[in-house]
Amino acid sequence: MGIVNASPDSFSDGGVYATLEARVALAAELLAAGADVIDVGGESGRTNLPPVAVDEEIRRVVPLVERVAGELGALVSVDTYKPAVAAAALAAGASIVNDVSGLRWDSQMARTIAEIKCGAVLMHMRGRPEEWRNLPPPGDIVLLVKRELREWVEAAVLAGVRRERIALDPGFGFGKNFEQNYELIARLPELRKIGCAILIGTSRKGFLGHTLGKQPGDRIWGTAATIAASILGGAHIVRVHDVAEMVQVARVSDNILAGSAL
Repeated sequence: MGIVNASPDSFSDGGVYATLEARVALAAELLAAGADVIDVGGESGRTNLPPVAVDEEIRRVVPLVERVAGELGALVSVDTYKPAVAAAALAAGASIVNDVSGLRWDSQMARTIAEIKCGAVLMHMRGRPEEWRNLPPPGDIVLLVKRELREWVEAAVLAGVRRERIALDPGFGFGKNFEQNYELIARLPELRKIGCAILIGTSRKGFLGHTLGKQPGDRIWGTAATIAASILGGAHIVRVHDVAEMVQVARVSDNILAGSAL
């Protein structure tokens, strides 16, 4: 899954792809490099920024989805927690909703996904970003993520979302500290027991910067290590910025898995 940000303030590449044409060209480049899905987002994941208004997020996302799904023929996911944005993007050609709230922040989101019969990514987040500094220690982070994701899957299924259309993201960096991100990767097989596909979003994340002392664009090798470890631990989808390089990592990791199954 290749990342194309339609927000001007992304932590990774804010302002680099400032026009619609530049973003479409980036999507084409990622597809040529081997991306299977293009993930389009209109609101930065940075926690120190105010929410983007629904109308503004739709303005950023919909023209890009139309171009990437229509002209490029790509499978598109939309990274949003707002039902109105999701509905507009799905109408424009998106096939997946990638919701950082795990469908929890607005009950209409699960109904929207159920009615349209699209795919859904439920990401785990501890509380809301403004609460993170004051959250109590979680104890065993993997058991917490596993329990809550299982509960959120069941809630989505009760709302009409088909279980086989759900993928789960442990939510690296979202309410987890430096050590907990690594623990989630190391114990990823435990999350597979929930029974849904697993999506990993470690690309250029802050915990890698903490380890390496590098800025986002220089965290490619750290990202590669997490991608290899995650695939070997059972991840099905990897959401990345550097598609060409991570395709190589994924192919070699897949062959290691194939060899271990002989």
